[in-house]
Amino acid sequence: MGKRGPQPKGEYGRKIRRTAVLSTRLQPDTRARLLEAAKADGRSLSQELEHRLRRTFIEDDKTIDFYGTEQNAAIMKLIGTTIMFTTTRISTAGKNDWLKKQFLFDDVMAAIQHVLLWFRPGGDSGRQEIKLSSGTDRAQQLINEVRAADPALPITKRSSRQHAMATLKDKLGDLVTVRDPNDDFCRPGVREPTNISTRLKRKLRKHT
Repeated sequence: MGKRGPQPKGEYGRKIRRTAVLSTRLQPDTRARLLEAAKADGRSLSQELEHRLRRTFIEDDKTIDFYGTEQNAAIMKLIGTTIMFTTTRISTAGKNDWLKKQFLFDDVMAAIQHVLLWFRPGGDSGRQEIKLSSGTDRAQQLINEVRAADPALPITKRSSRQHAMATLKDKLGDLVTVRDPNDDFCRPGVREPTNISTRLKRKLRKHT
């Protein structure tokens, strides 16, 4: 039987006689960030790791209390991102002023509807008409960005926006794998759809 290690120290170690041992592997950039944070907070590497793990569980519990599920929370964040992404197409003076400008409000509403249709259950049954607008164009860009996000990219190789998209993708879970209604419209060789606007038909012909 091996020798017992020293009495655990730190904010969590003092509360119990002995902590459980966890052996794990980390990406080098993740370990580097943990070491940096541990030094700044005056913790050991293991204490910093436990601190951050416990905090994520607490945040997950708060999210479920407020939104019901993590997927609900992720969809609400996606809607917020959709609003921001849609409203940045105008000048800085009017940025995010969608609650005061009717044309921008309408673009935001179209974009949100476009995003929510991504998750609509029931497949193609009873699908609503997809109307082309600057809002839906931006919404589709956002959907494509979330779907293409790579959570495995090194921390130092990603922008804050890529981090946000990867987090959304992770929190949405299996909803990300739901087929986007627009996939059929943009795929070469597919019969031209009849339930979309004439403007969108013309645009789709350019991509096929």
